Order: sequence, then structure tokens, then C-alpha cells
Amino acid sequence: MHEWLYRASNAKADSTSTQIFADEFGFICRSAFADVAHAQMIANVAKVDFGDVVHLYFIDSEGGGCSLGAYRVVGPHRHPRGQLFGAAVPRTKLRTVADGPLRDRLRDGSGYAVDPRVGEFCGWPVVRDEHVSPSYVRDLFVGRNTLVPR
Repeated sequence: MHEWLYRASNAKADSTSTQIFADEFGFICRSAFADVAHAQMIANVAKVDFGDVVHLYFIDSEGGGCSLGAYRVVGPHRHPRGQLFGAAVPRTKLRTVADGPLRDRLRDGSGYAVDPRVGEFCGWPVVRDEHVSPSYVRDLFVGRNTLVPR
């Protein structure tokens, strides 16, 4: 089991939406690719594995951050709402989102976009975890990386 620090920002959705998706749907939205033209995955996305803990943070426009909680990455068969998820994104533990309430909510002005290469909403199926997240410190994130090992 590894631990990851993941920072979300209001570039796509606000902190309330991010928290709702994580807590109500058990979903952390994450694309595998940054754009259509490049086949290279976003840094560290392919390294996250089942059982890993993702410490989710939300960063405001001034660069300050707060913890939204710790979440364990699980497969759909271990998720309480596994039917929300579709196919695996190759070489990752990310899943696409199946037709249903999660996809409807994502499409309904959530601010999230589909993965540019996969063409679907993607993310990790997660469940709340008891780990205490470390306080947010900007220096924990190297460069522009949004996902880093703890």
C-alpha cells in the first residue's frame, strides 16, 4: 500500500462538488491524459494501485489548501456502488463512468470534462479511509504535479 497526495483545484470543479463526488459517489475524478495529441500519461497516474490511499486536497485561487479527507482506491467489485463504473483505463486503476447517476451528475454542469484521449469521464473508485491526512503544504507538490507520493 502506498499513500498519495492529490491536489484538486477550481480549474474544473469547486471544493463542494469535489467533496460530494468523493463522499456520495465514492469517486475522485482524474484524467489519464492531458491532451489528445500526446500518448504520455499524466505523471504518477499509472502508479496508483488498488489499496493505495489518496489524500485529497483542494487548492484555492490564492494557493492555500485544505484537506478533503483520505480515500482508499478500490475496484468496482469492492465498491458499495460498483455499478457506477465502466471499463478500466488501460495501464491504470482508473475506471470510466457507466451510464447512471454519477455520469448524469458529471454531465450536469459539474465542471469536469471527459479525458481527452479516452473520451469518457475517468477517475478512481474510492471509499473513505481512516488515515489522517497531513496538513497541506505547497512544497509537498513538486512543480506542477497534482499527484505525488507521500
